[in-house]
Amino acid sequence: MKLSVPVDNMVSLVPCRPPRSGRHLQRYDKRGFRLVVGCIPYRYKKTDATSSNDDVIEVLVINEQNGKGVLFPKGGWELDESMEEAAVRETLEEAGVVGNIECKLGEWSYKSKRRSILHEGHMFPMLVKQELDLWPEKNIRTRQWVTISKAREECPHLWMREALEELVSRQQMQPRPAEEADRTTCIPPCTINRIAGD
Repeated sequence: MKLSVPVDNMVSLVPCRPPRSGRHLQRYDKRGFRLVVGCIPYRYKKTDATSSNDDVIEVLVINEQNGKGVLFPKGGWELDESMEEAAVRETLEEAGVVGNIECKLGEWSYKSKRRSILHEGHMFPMLVKQELDLWPEKNIRTRQWVTISKAREECPHLWMREALEELVSRQQMQPRPAEEADRTTCIPPCTINRIAGD
């Protein structure tokens, strides 16, 4: 499965395309839960192979719009896009980064703090390849690279902290790629396995 808009094209559209707004294309599940998707953007720090994950990986967080804590970029999954496309779009709009989206970390049900509406959140890891100077929500969002420990401490959302723990667990189970720069696709590696029936 390929994304309908290559990352290179998405980057060139960013400065002139405003973020999506409204809920007229919003997806809901059979229970009436709003479907939300997002990414945990991460990068590898330059360290030796014996370092812990907290020393090796940094994650990108953005500020909450109300100024209380940090979170990972996420937003509504809309009818005219795949789940992966929505996750990439939300990450680009809110955090101004693009990269390689990987196999979904999981799904969580949670209640919105602002509206007390039930949501189903789906999160993906994204190995960041490029940070943009301009992005759609630059004027309302700040972004910051932090350690895993700091993200755990400052993110008030249990479901996002659980997604982060899944990312950490995966990173402990797989060796760090020798050359991250060679990973250029934005196709979740698990897609091939799902199609093949694994």
